[in-house]
Amino acid sequence: MRGAVLVGLAVVVGIVGLQILDDSGPGSGDRTPVIDTVAPDATATTAAGTVTTTASGTTATAAPTTTKAPSSTTALKLKPNGQVTVKVFNASGVPGVAQAMTDRLKAAGYNTLTPANLDKTRTGSVVQCRSAFSDEGKLIIFAQVKNGATYEPMPSDPPGGSDDADCIVIIGKAA
Repeated sequence: MRGAVLVGLAVVVGIVGLQILDDSGPGSGDRTPVIDTVAPDATATTAAGTVTTTASGTTATAAPTTTKAPSSTTALKLKPNGQVTVKVFNASGVPGVAQAMTDRLKAAGYNTLTPANLDKTRTGSVVQCRSAFSDEGKLIIFAQVKNGATYEPMPSDPPGGSDDADCIVIIGKAA
C-alpha cells in the first residue's frame, strides 16, 4: 500500500514539475496542473503549490506567497542638467571626439564649455567633478560617456581652462 502511495506521489510530483518547467507556450507555467493518475490520500508540496489527492479527487492550490519588506533605498538629489557645467578634453589623439562629446552633453541639456585637447594621450576615459557634483558626474558616465569610463574627484590641479567647470570629461584612447 505504501509503495502505491509513493508511486502515485512520484507521478503527481513529476507531472506538476513538468508543468512548471514546461516553457513551450505563453503562461504555461501558470496553469493548474493536469493529473492523469491519482494515488489515494497523497499530498505533495511543490514550488507551484500543494497538490492533494484523495479517493474523491485531486485538488491543487496556488503556491504560498511571501511578502518581502521593502528594501531601503536612498534617492539621489541630482541637480538638473542645466545646472551642471561640463568641459570636455580630448586625450585620445583622435580629432573631433571632444567636440562630439560636447555636442552630446549639450543636447542632453548640460551647460558646456568649449572643448580642448590635452598634450598627453591616455588610455580610458574619466569624469572628474567637484565634490558637490559627484553624483552628477556618475550620471554623466552612465548616460553619456559610457564605454568603461571611470569617476574620480576633481584633481587639485585640473587641466587649464576648466576653472568654470563643475565636471570635466577626459576622453582617452580605447583600452
